[in-house]
Amino acid sequence: MKRTPKELDARIGEMVERCRSEGMNLTPQRLVIFRALLESEDHPSPELLRDRVRDQLPAVSLATIYKTLDVLVTLGFAAEVPVTGNTKRYDGNMGAHHHLVCTRCGSVADADHASLPEIPLPRSLHGFAPHGYSVHVHGLCSTCRSTLTTPKEKKSWPKN
Repeated sequence: MKRTPKELDARIGEMVERCRSEGMNLTPQRLVIFRALLESEDHPSPELLRDRVRDQLPAVSLATIYKTLDVLVTLGFAAEVPVTGNTKRYDGNMGAHHHLVCTRCGSVADADHASLPEIPLPRSLHGFAPHGYSVHVHGLCSTCRSTLTTPKEKKSWPKN
């Protein structure tokens, strides 16, 4: 979801106020990393975020990126996206939405389909009282599907 500069500034302002109210340090690194996450639509890994902020923060360590993401998740300004593989992925969009996860290349995209918000949420699941849900659809993205080469591979995936 593309955000306007006004929306970015508002989200950063919320984070600044929250850090202050929690007595947390408001570092330039946190601001730059959070802005880069908000500007991302690809649910970046910490390594990708580090690459994106290097011009502004040439000496930033991967540990600083991870710590900042942990703080953002704790404060409710970011979420870790459950994906396959060993790499963590993060999302700055905290509105209700769902994800498409490619099991071949690892790409993650927001899912925008009319039927997803209509999935009914049960009142109780084995004593667990749900208050929300997030759907993560795993499969092959269009780029990976276009690289399928064998007839068996092509036949195993629907056309649309």
